[in-house]
Amino acid sequence: MAIIRGTTEGIDGALAGVLVECKNERFETVYQTVSDESGRFSLFVPDGTYPFLTAVRDYGERYLEYWAQDLPAYGELTLNARIDTLEVYGLHAFVVKGAANALTVYFRPMSLQKFRSGEPNIAPTFRAEHLSVAVDGRPCKVYTLDRVREYAGEGNGFLTACLMQTSVPGVADEWKRLDMCVRDGDGHFGCATLFRRCSR
Repeated sequence: MAIIRGTTEGIDGALAGVLVECKNERFETVYQTVSDESGRFSLFVPDGTYPFLTAVRDYGERYLEYWAQDLPAYGELTLNARIDTLEVYGLHAFVVKGAANALTVYFRPMSLQKFRSGEPNIAPTFRAEHLSVAVDGRPCKVYTLDRVREYAGEGNGFLTACLMQTSVPGVADEWKRLDMCVRDGDGHFGCATLFRRCSR
């Protein structure tokens, strides 16, 4: 058995009563727990790599979700799940072969305020300096940030996604974990974590 443990936090610190769920490829919940009054949680799961973990409370009312992807649950894994009114969804990272020693990162930022007001484009307004990125626990520099149109499906139009390029400590092909946070001009944030697939 493995244990996924950590904390759940909001904009003012520890946040209790956050639902933490491991999900399969179909986004179905397979294991779950709730953070305690100190914002701590522990989730015991069989050894394996889990496609998704979410942390959420009062979804669509006060908060959006924290996402972690491709969790290598072998032994003990620690996560700091931070939620607020922004969300980082669809986080992916890849290395462009033959290019600079950097990671290219794709994500879709979402804003609760824009979602609740019914706007078709729910991406928050932010700049590169509003992004914080850490690779394998070390802060990294954001080199570029570009907005791209993402096709949302028949009848749904397009959404705003982002591509950024960031520095990496060491060799880009050897990264194991990426943590990122985006803030808007009002200081609200959304965070997410991505593990390199099959890293142990």
